[in-house]
Amino acid sequence: MLSPAERLPAAFTGPLGAAAAKNDAAAEYEIGARYAGGRGVPQDAVAAAEWFERAAKQGLAPAQFRLGRMYEKGLGVKKNLETARRFYVAAGQTGNAKALHNLAVLYAEGIEGKPDYETAARWFRKAADYGIADSQYNLAILYARGIGVEQNLAEAYRWFALAARTGDTESVRKRDELGARLDPQSLSVARQAVQAWSPHKQPAVAVEVKTPPGGWDQVGATPVAPAPRKPLTLGPKLDLATLRIPQ
Repeated sequence: MLSPAERLPAAFTGPLGAAAAKNDAAAEYEIGARYAGGRGVPQDAVAAAEWFERAAKQGLAPAQFRLGRMYEKGLGVKKNLETARRFYVAAGQTGNAKALHNLAVLYAEGIEGKPDYETAARWFRKAADYGIADSQYNLAILYARGIGVEQNLAEAYRWFALAARTGDTESVRKRDELGARLDPQSLSVARQAVQAWSPHKQPAVAVEVKTPPGGWDQVGATPVAPAPRKPLTLGPKLDLATLRIPQ
């Protein structure tokens, strides 16, 4: 029976195919990404999941995040939220902020049968510290409502204000609504905290996939035309108007 590397199409000959045949995690991730995006080969979610899983099992955090998302959405694999959670945890432990955010959403939406906002708040906080605006927004919602955390309007203001830096109009509106409710001293302290805040830097191991000098498509490899890469979708923002947070 042929191994996955031996079944690669001609598009993956050359350095990429050779590295994949040696179980190089970065090469396995690249093949998964090309299948997922239809770059140089027909788009194939099943093949993408297979190659992401090979890289994920070797501890490559970006592959763990991508595979977790596939299990969460049922893309190329049977939908399995527990498996998604497991891969998000693995990637999140390295400092992958997107995995931390999606993990928080799983708990907020009730992966274990009912919402666990306390656990969700912890994961949102970790992702928010890395600058994920949707996590900052969600964390602000939880502080504003006192769900999963002790109610703290000044803290809610701070996270709405940080999310608003991205230009998110809903964050701007909620920041201003809370600002009008805070006393002048609390508002001043919260604004100073916003000004002093800076995001944590994600560790390289959490987000980077190394490529050889000159890239995978060197002389002898089949050229692959670059394709626009759409940003990966994160889990949703929470909102007071939805059923995810009880009124």
